[in-house]
Amino acid sequence: MNVEIELGALKGDVPLPCQQGCDTCGKGCHVEVLLRPDDVVHDDASALKAEVVRKTFRGGDFIYTLRLDSGREVLALVPSHHDHAVGEKIGIRLDADHVITFPTDERRARIPLKAA
Repeated sequence: MNVEIELGALKGDVPLPCQQGCDTCGKGCHVEVLLRPDDVVHDDASALKAEVVRKTFRGGDFIYTLRLDSGREVLALVPSHHDHAVGEKIGIRLDADHVITFPTDERRARIPLKAA
């Protein structure tokens, strides 16, 4: 399944409970995508830019909280020699090997819960 997000297109597993896949049902459902900080890569050459809103030093790395044009925030794990200031825009790109998706809150509300 392809998932389109603001950072680009991803390939991932079909989220439960939708087992038939988007090509079959044709609804184009909305999902939440889990990105790890190491999935968002600092890349000066990238046309995609994000604003540094927070940064945390972790020895050899910084964890940057980045604001996208939409206002959404993502985390990026960046080597510490890329020491950018809060408020600066930096180039980023996706490098996600494993994509995890979840139904949005709207779909989650319609999923019947089973008693254990």
